[in-house]
Amino acid sequence: MNKAEYLAALRRALSCLPSEEQENALRYYEEYFDDAGPENEARVIAELGDPASVAQAILNDYREVGAATVPQGAGLKRRGISPWALLVIVLLAIPLGLPLLGMGVGLLVAVLGVLAAIAVVPLALVVVGIALCWAAFPVLFVSPASAVLTLGGGLVCAAIGLLLGALFFKLLSLFVPPLVRGFVHLCRKPFERKKQV
Repeated sequence: MNKAEYLAALRRALSCLPSEEQENALRYYEEYFDDAGPENEARVIAELGDPASVAQAILNDYREVGAATVPQGAGLKRRGISPWALLVIVLLAIPLGLPLLGMGVGLLVAVLGVLAAIAVVPLALVVVGIALCWAAFPVLFVSPASAVLTLGGGLVCAAIGLLLGALFFKLLSLFVPPLVRGFVHLCRKPFERKKQV
């Protein structure tokens, strides 16, 4: 084996590295050969050892530095699920997933319906209060006691409606953001990659 064959074998063994890192390593060993001179090629090859073991040492150093993960290939065994197995799992999960999706949508619609119903009560009380106040003015001179009673009832209804509305929006501001964050976290969880050790 001569210098050119050694460097070619080293290049093949380092093919999984990014091109810049690969070129830096090859340049280093080429300069090493050049410094030794053509007459010492055999001694340098014996001193360095097998190109595969030199490449493995370079790859190990590269992993330890943590510059990046080595792409799959170059003798590294591929891990994870194959795309065909994933497709089969997805196809088998559809009959279970569609009813669960329907239940989730139904639950969401039910919660929104309850929230809308709760929001309507304060609005209805305010509207009834305003209507009672409006109805009190025409009878003010005919039956002042009845008008004052109607006006008082209208003001009480409007005040209760405004207080319930303020309470409703305060509860929404307290409970809805954590629920939305939890839902987003739950939806995001299957797509998060596991941290590599």
